[in-house]
Amino acid sequence: MTEDTSPPATKLEGKAKLPFWIDFGPLLIFFAAFHYLKRDNPDDALIWAAGVLAVAAVIALIYAWVKYKHTSPLLIFSTIVIGGFALAAFIFDDKRFVFMKPTVMNAIFGSAVLGGVLFKKNVIKMFMGAAFELPDSKWNIFAIRWALFFFSMAILNELIWRNLSENFWANFKVFGFMPLTLLFTATQIPFLTKYGKMRT
Repeated sequence: MTEDTSPPATKLEGKAKLPFWIDFGPLLIFFAAFHYLKRDNPDDALIWAAGVLAVAAVIALIYAWVKYKHTSPLLIFSTIVIGGFALAAFIFDDKRFVFMKPTVMNAIFGSAVLGGVLFKKNVIKMFMGAAFELPDSKWNIFAIRWALFFFSMAILNELIWRNLSENFWANFKVFGFMPLTLLFTATQIPFLTKYGKMRT
C-alpha cells in the first residue's frame, strides 16, 4: 500500500488480489531516488525523494485501477497521505513532514483499529474475515494486537528519525518496517490456527 505497515490484505470476493509490487514498488523507487539524489544535493534529497514516492504511489494506484478494475481503500488512503506530506515538505521546505509521515500513518491505523474494537466495527475482521473464521472475542484480541503493533511502529519511527542519521532512517523505512510487519504477521499465525480456521 505504498506505506510501511498495514493489515494483511485478503482476496476480495470476485476480485483479484493486487500484486505485492503495487505496495512495495514505490518504496523501492523512493529508496533508489534518495540515494541517487543525495550524491549531488544531500540537503534536499529526502524531500525530492518523497516527491518521487508520491508520484510513484499515484502511478501504482492508477495502474491497479486500470489493470485490475479495483483498488483498496487502504491504498487510496495511503497514497493521499503520502502525497499530502510530500507536498507539505515541499511547501515548507521541512524534512520533518517526511520523517513524521510513518508516525502519523501508523498512529491513524492503530487508532482506527482500536476504535473499531470499541465501537464494535472490527477493522481487522473486515479485512481478514473473508479468509478466516474466528469468534468475535478472538477477533477483538487479534485487532488489539494489531493496534499495539501500529502504535509501536509509530514510536519506533520517532525514535529512529530523532536519534539516528537521515540515511539510516531512509534505509530502515524500506528494509526495516516491512520485515518487521511480516515478522509480526508470522507471529500471529499460531493465534489464528489455535482459535480459528481458514475459509475455503
